[in-house]
Amino acid sequence: MNKFLLLILALSLSGFLLILLYYYYSLQKNRKVLTNLLGKKTESKYKWKEKLNVLAQKAYNYSMRIPLLNTIILRVRRRIETMSIYDEYSLRREVMKIVFAIFSAFAVVAILVIMIRPGYLIGFWILIGMFFVAGLLIDQLVYRVEVRLLKQLKEFINRVRFFYQQSKMIDEAFFEAIAFAGNEMRVQAEHIHGIITSLKPNEALAKYEEVAPTRFLKVLAGLAITVKEEGDVITDKGSAFLAGMTAINVEINGEMLNRQKLEYRLKGLSILALSPIFLALPIKTWAVSTFPVMGSFYNSRLGFFAEVITYGLSVLSYIMIRKIKDVSENKYYMSLQKTHWEQKVLDKFPFLLAVIQVFKPKQFSKREYKLKELLKAANSPLTIDIIALRRTLLSLLAFLVLFSGLVYSHHRDKQNVLYGTNSTSFFAGNVTEQEKAAIAEETEFDRELLIRLQNEKDVSMQTVQSLVLQSLDIKDPNTPHAQEVIQRISEKWNVLHSAFLKWWEVIITFSLVYLTSLTPLLVLLYQKSLRQRDMENEVYQYLILIGILKEFESMSVFKILNWIERFSLIFKTPLQQAILDYDAGPDETLKSLKEQVSFEPFQQLVERLELAVLRISVKEAFEDISVEREFYVEQRKERDEQSLKKRGFWGAVISWVPAGALLGLYLIIPIIYISIVKSNDLVTQITS
Repeated sequence: MNKFLLLILALSLSGFLLILLYYYYSLQKNRKVLTNLLGKKTESKYKWKEKLNVLAQKAYNYSMRIPLLNTIILRVRRRIETMSIYDEYSLRREVMKIVFAIFSAFAVVAILVIMIRPGYLIGFWILIGMFFVAGLLIDQLVYRVEVRLLKQLKEFINRVRFFYQQSKMIDEAFFEAIAFAGNEMRVQAEHIHGIITSLKPNEALAKYEEVAPTRFLKVLAGLAITVKEEGDVITDKGSAFLAGMTAINVEINGEMLNRQKLEYRLKGLSILALSPIFLALPIKTWAVSTFPVMGSFYNSRLGFFAEVITYGLSVLSYIMIRKIKDVSENKYYMSLQKTHWEQKVLDKFPFLLAVIQVFKPKQFSKREYKLKELLKAANSPLTIDIIALRRTLLSLLAFLVLFSGLVYSHHRDKQNVLYGTNSTSFFAGNVTEQEKAAIAEETEFDRELLIRLQNEKDVSMQTVQSLVLQSLDIKDPNTPHAQEVIQRISEKWNVLHSAFLKWWEVIITFSLVYLTSLTPLLVLLYQKSLRQRDMENEVYQYLILIGILKEFESMSVFKILNWIERFSLIFKTPLQQAILDYDAGPDETLKSLKEQVSFEPFQQLVERLELAVLRISVKEAFEDISVEREFYVEQRKERDEQSLKKRGFWGAVISWVPAGALLGLYLIIPIIYISIVKSNDLVTQITS
């Protein structure tokens, strides 16, 4: 096993070096092409720093196609976006620098640990350690920074309000408030002030929207630009600009309270979920040292399955708790028109289309309609073919893992029967050095007999008995020693003879494979549940914008569509289509927009826009929008309370499942089982 791990490590490093060589060859090839086009050498200008930049850009594009790696990259990117403002090219370069540094550090530590103490369990612990440390880094570098940014944003808005009430000038209010901003907010505030004072503020705002770390900053920047260009509007309720900032603060307060309550409810559950992985080995060592007979269980296939189930539940629970704790904004864009690696695989290997038909619903069937609706409701850019391919690959991977596990478990049973030197004594104090030597001699004797039995065609109880009597040179099979040896050899032979795949094991394997294939669908259902909150947040954001925009006399329906499209994520694609089709007929365009989106609050907003096109002004159509905002605030409070209760309950349940499996499957049940099986020996040891 150790040689196998070292071989995998060597192949991984070799593959990494080959990738670097491939990138270097590509860079050299591009440089030669550039030289031929320009007719001069570019060696002096094409420095190593530029080569590394190009390497980082390509690595970013390829890494974003890898499922687990793209999650890490997005988390690191959010951290960089929060602390500084970059253009897209520089942002990707800085992200890949951090990712390369993290993986290099983990690779060095993993190589050193495996070289010092190789083993599959050590390698597994290194992998779990990477997950755990990555989770802590995300908490420290992303979530806490987001919370600090929200607090600083709230304080910054209050400062802007104070200075705006004094000067009634947007640019001056932002400039004065920058001096009181925190570290995270100062970078954002300086950039927003630069947008306000820019010669082309709309273009600068569009660039900032691509890298803004939170939707509140987008609304604040857009609101400032609007008031800067159109001027503030004073109504019966006061300044429209100040009212808009009040609405932003209300939303920030709700977000901060929700994060704090969720953090309190789920505090420490991640550590609890992973604790069985690090406690399994100490518990096993204690159990074997206290009850030596437990060694026979831990070395058997049942012990192997108990260990795998415990570790698997711990990892799965940790991942689920991480998902429950995730309160980040939705990053799934319907307008993200990129080619996924699955689609490239299908295009390159067309025969796979016939293979994935097992998991692909028939065309125009009820299953196909439901799957399309689920993809639409989950806001997923995937296609039915991609889902089918993922289910196929997951099924194949699950089958290989389960089949390999079953084969290894039977091999482990054989090795334990042939070479196991486990004591049959229940208590550790009853085992002496002489007994350990006797057990080793007994194991060697049994192994010779079992090997001889494997060469026999038909093995029966009489065969075992005659072979034992012949080996012991005893004629009477009724002697206690002969009966004990015959019984022991018979039990070991039954285990050795039955160490093959059973029909019920095959059925269980395919059942688990089918359940694993449902993972992509379960992920879509989870995304669908998350999308409900994202849609409500986005509509509420529209209400904040429209509540300010409606006060301006020059405001029209087309301008409102442009404004909400700039701040949209989920509804971006239908809004873009509506803007393109608006000149062909506003009424028909808005009806089509309402039909494309089935979310009722968004439909109600579009209906108000229809009225503003045909009969009344924009201000009259959204006259009672403040009431709608208050309703959404109360609705959000109720929804957040219910969500907190559900997340807290399921987080607690999920975190305790691995601990229960560790105590039950790995300690209590084995002790009870062995104590029942070995009850006669236990009574003998107690009375002796």
